Amino acid sequence: MAQEAFLRAYRALNKWRKESAFSTWLFAVTTNLYRSELKRLPAAPNRSVRLAVHALPPKYRDVLILFYFHEKDLAATALSLGLPEGTVKARLARGREILRRKLPPLLATLHREDVSR
Repeated sequence: MAQEAFLRAYRALNKWRKESAFSTWLFAVTTNLYRSELKRLPAAPNRSVRLAVHALPPKYRDVLILFYFHEKDLAATALSLGLPEGTVKARLARGREILRRKLPPLLATLHREDVSR
């Protein structure tokens, strides 16, 4: 996926308006690719977690995806998003809190759907 992201960025280089940093533009290209790929993935055993993360507001979702799924450390996550580390810490905590509340009902719903099939 990283290779595809760089290819897309290279092909769309003329669309970079230079109003923001190149790294910000490149991150947007790769984030859009990642989101598109997630939508194409078939349902899997971890679909409930993926669905719950996708249901989060973008500011929490993006931080959680980079930190946990892409295994970036706090500093790399902050740099990728152009945020202070303290903001990333706060969004990670808030995102986890939201997931703790929303995941059990989502798991119960998915379990009922699987049983009824």
